[in-house]
Amino acid sequence: MKTFLSVMAVFCFACILSSCKTGQPLPTGDTSENALDWEGTYKGILPCADCEGIATSIRLDQEGKYVKVTRYIGKSEEEFRQEGRFEWNPEGNTIALSGMDNAPNQYLVGENQLFHLDGEGKRISGDLANSYVLKKVVAKTDHPLLQTKWMLTNMEKFPEEDWTPGDIFVFLEEESNRLHGYGGCNNFFGVYDLKTGNQLEIGKIGRTQKYCQDEMQAENFFFAYLEQVWQYQLKGDTLELRDEGNKLVLTFSKANGKK
Repeated sequence: MKTFLSVMAVFCFACILSSCKTGQPLPTGDTSENALDWEGTYKGILPCADCEGIATSIRLDQEGKYVKVTRYIGKSEEEFRQEGRFEWNPEGNTIALSGMDNAPNQYLVGENQLFHLDGEGKRISGDLANSYVLKKVVAKTDHPLLQTKWMLTNMEKFPEEDWTPGDIFVFLEEESNRLHGYGGCNNFFGVYDLKTGNQLEIGKIGRTQKYCQDEMQAENFFFAYLEQVWQYQLKGDTLELRDEGNKLVLTFSKANGKK
């Protein structure tokens, strides 16, 4: 027993010495690797010396595999695809993509974003620093918010008796960033941007030009509220749309409880 304890003590001491020599102790506490939801797809447009920008997409999975797709905007429509494995650094905050020895291949992993590092593995500074960031995108396939007809049930600061429940609706298309619907008088259309953290931004609303005297005020309020939307909350078959201050502005229910 004493011999076993002696061997273990020597082994632990050797590990400590090894850690000191390398200067890379095992990370303790929360790191990007163990505390962030980093799995997913990140996209952005990186600066380019001889083109309009490099459209870049990187997919990371829990098995340590990556898929990187790049396209040189304004120069070619050809996409370049690279696949391989990635490794975390000892601190658990940076990944290195394998198979890219002749180009910068390291990324600092932040919350819902990847920071493209320079050839020495350092953060890029200067006026273009914010351009070297890839943002995590939301997987739209089978997203509960999309491909659903949402019927308006409540409009903040606008009495229900002044509009007709069951008529006004919005529909967000899955295969594009477009939306359409009916405002009580006119059909409308627009674009949306679905982001991580339940963020939803809706662009300027376009509409047909029909005039309905009794419905126009409610419709104008509805369109104005849509353009203020900043985030959403799903509670079963109920959709709440909130503004940038987290104030509830519109409430919807799923039509017939179906997609």
